[in-house]
Amino acid sequence: MELRKESLKDKIVTILMQRIIDGTLPLGEKIREIHIAKEFGVSQAPVREAIITLVAIGILEHTPNVGTHVKVCNEKEILEIYKTREALETFVADENIGYTDEQIVQLKKHYNNMLLSAKDNDIKSFVNADQKFHTTILSASDNTLLLDIWTQLYTRSSVQKVVKDYHDNFLSIAQLHLPIIEAIEQHNSEAHKDAIIAHYANIYINIKGSK
Repeated sequence: MELRKESLKDKIVTILMQRIIDGTLPLGEKIREIHIAKEFGVSQAPVREAIITLVAIGILEHTPNVGTHVKVCNEKEILEIYKTREALETFVADENIGYTDEQIVQLKKHYNNMLLSAKDNDIKSFVNADQKFHTTILSASDNTLLLDIWTQLYTRSSVQKVVKDYHDNFLSIAQLHLPIIEAIEQHNSEAHKDAIIAHYANIYINIKGSK
């Protein structure tokens, strides 16, 4: 596989991320810089930059004298990631943001895509639709820092094995997003907050059940 020269580091980051999410690069797998460079037909420099980026955001983990591996989070670390995500999303709900018609249309679109992906048992498409759904909500806050933090947390949570474990029942997970849309349409911040809490409560049960 050869990559065009522009933004090599970013392209490699994206490819490695996708491989981790879909399981091609399993949790705990050693990252071999030379092999990746050879596969992509590039020098080791952009590969090294990509690896450094993924270490910085918590996707990979470097251990001196051992090497770099796909990071394996324990249950406590995974719960911390999701609880922080929940805190950010309930904060947005408390702000009682006035969502535009276009934003609501987008939420419904992403929700429907989740349902379709669930029926097809398509993890990649499901995660993509789920991320877009929640990103739409966070983007409505017009708080760039909050969105940046949430995006990093989502990225970290999406690569962990729990993504595959708790999505054993994709459809029920997808359906938990409908009350969020309904609350937003009704401009009901309390119902929005309750729907977010219920959504994450289900995730916590599945995280603990997967261990």
